[in-house]
Amino acid sequence: AISNMGGHACTAITCLTAQNSVGVTQVNAPPVAFLKEQLDTLHTDLPPMAVKIGMLGTADVAETVGQWLGEIRQSSFADDKNHKIWVVLDPVMISTSGHKLIDDDAVQAMVQDVFPYCTVLTPNTFEAESLLEYCRGDAKDDSVPQKLCTRSDVERAAQEIIRQCNVPAVLIKGGHLMLEGGDDEDDDETSYAEDFLLIR
Repeated sequence: AISNMGGHACTAITCLTAQNSVGVTQVNAPPVAFLKEQLDTLHTDLPPMAVKIGMLGTADVAETVGQWLGEIRQSSFADDKNHKIWVVLDPVMISTSGHKLIDDDAVQAMVQDVFPYCTVLTPNTFEAESLLEYCRGDAKDDSVPQKLCTRSDVERAAQEIIRQCNVPAVLIKGGHLMLEGGDDEDDDETSYAEDFLLIR
């Protein structure tokens, strides 16, 4: 798909997992010095038009990626003030089975160091719930759902994530939330999954 759009895909490994269809058994992050070298080497040869980020397994990895995003933005702006690098972040925090994959320090580093450069954030419903809890902190807001069970819950969560996390757009992936007929305005008995995109 990337080639068909005239692009060339490059990869920098931010995290390795041992996993199967049942779950994840181990998470291993690369040395950050090697990750930075990998990112800089690719940037020197092929400056990116877009960046897709997946699992940032540790706080050090998240901080390194955030630092690199800042550097390439500054470099790109210096070359062409109209050039925009699109950054899509899949904040891999919780597995399909609901197991936590990264610790709170990694989440904090991701929010503080990587979110400011994001164009689109793509959490699943578990991750959206976790981000809401993290961004909410000690503040209580009964209008914001703690669990995403309906379309209206997902829409409200997307609005709150955009507001609290200061990102331009959120795509909440619905594969983890099977909606049944009768939710909101639908009356049929079909179960289905939906993705929800909200743009500020």
